[in-house]
Amino acid sequence: MTDEGFYVLEGTFGFRVGEETVEATAGAFVFAPKGIEHAYRNKGPSPAKMLIAMSPPGLERYFEELAQGLAGAGDSAEAAMEVRRALSEEHDIEVVGPPPGQGAGA
Repeated sequence: MTDEGFYVLEGTFGFRVGEETVEATAGAFVFAPKGIEHAYRNKGPSPAKMLIAMSPPGLERYFEELAQGLAGAGDSAEAAMEVRRALSEEHDIEVVGPPPGQGAGA
């Protein structure tokens, strides 16, 4: 598990950290302590950018492997879910709730 900090560079993001929801624009910083469920999504009509810092390091490998696995899964939702399940177990993380933008939350 990691502490994660999100610094919004461009655009608008919606964040959910625990039970709190925040709309953050350029210049905002949002902190998600380890062990607290969190989610984010682009809430604007155009692409947005943010800088994400994690401590301790290492979780970036999860995202690298996820990108490769999802590319290999193609259009198969079942294969994509298997990639996510296996990587979540391997990296000791848990993906919870609906995907960002679907259902309640940020």
